Amino acid sequence: MSRMEAFVFQNKRGQNLVGVLHHGQGNEPQPCLIVCHGFAGTKIGGSRRFVEFARYAIKHNFSIFRFDFAGSGDSDGDLVDLTLDRELEDLEAAIDLVTTIDGIDKNAIGLVGHCLGAVTVIRESAKNSKIYKTVAWAPFTDLAGTVMRLIGEDSFSVLEDGDEAEFIYHGELMKCGPAIITESSELDMFKEIEQVHQPLLIIHGTEDATVPLQEVKQLVEQVQITSPNPPKLQIIEGAHHSFPFHQEELFELTIDWFSK
Repeated sequence: MSRMEAFVFQNKRGQNLVGVLHHGQGNEPQPCLIVCHGFAGTKIGGSRRFVEFARYAIKHNFSIFRFDFAGSGDSDGDLVDLTLDRELEDLEAAIDLVTTIDGIDKNAIGLVGHCLGAVTVIRESAKNSKIYKTVAWAPFTDLAGTVMRLIGEDSFSVLEDGDEAEFIYHGELMKCGPAIITESSELDMFKEIEQVHQPLLIIHGTEDATVPLQEVKQLVEQVQITSPNPPKLQIIEGAHHSFPFHQEELFELTIDWFSK
């Protein structure tokens, strides 16, 4: 059995965040991949995606740190206060923590994120040269459009009016605030990806109804023209936004990227 360790740490706003470290096998310091969940998600993930990914990764000599952003899961805060920059602050707090843990190779910290978490890991990689590699699962290019598809048009209209909106997500009643979409016009994913100089892999499914594949393909094609270090796009045929039927392929592609 692998060794797991729970952590409570603080972001710069003084909120407690909760994370779990899966220690990799072996006695030598291990590379560590920090996993970032998507909008309204948790460190467990749908179909226990992030738990299963951790179990897969430790067999390949990686440690995994998965945590809840503020307002999600076991962490402090409310989802109504979510913004792109606050997610970035939370991730940076997680990076600071991981680099202090015994048994972690501090020169091999990688990032893995899904959906909004994928956007966050790309943004962090664009500004943090200490990240050695990054994998983004189904990142979006259009923040407002993605939020609308996630919460529904009626709830999105409420956000546009500046009010908090209730929505059903995976069978649960949730509430989000308008702060998340006020940043829509400020997010330039072309600029963010262009500034990533580390190896970046984007994995996307052909059947993703939340983030259409064509949006991501166009973005990657644009960056490939201008960037000396363009990202690689790996398309999984038949995969949906959360990769429910393609987890094994998703995990294999991800770990292969970090193992090269």
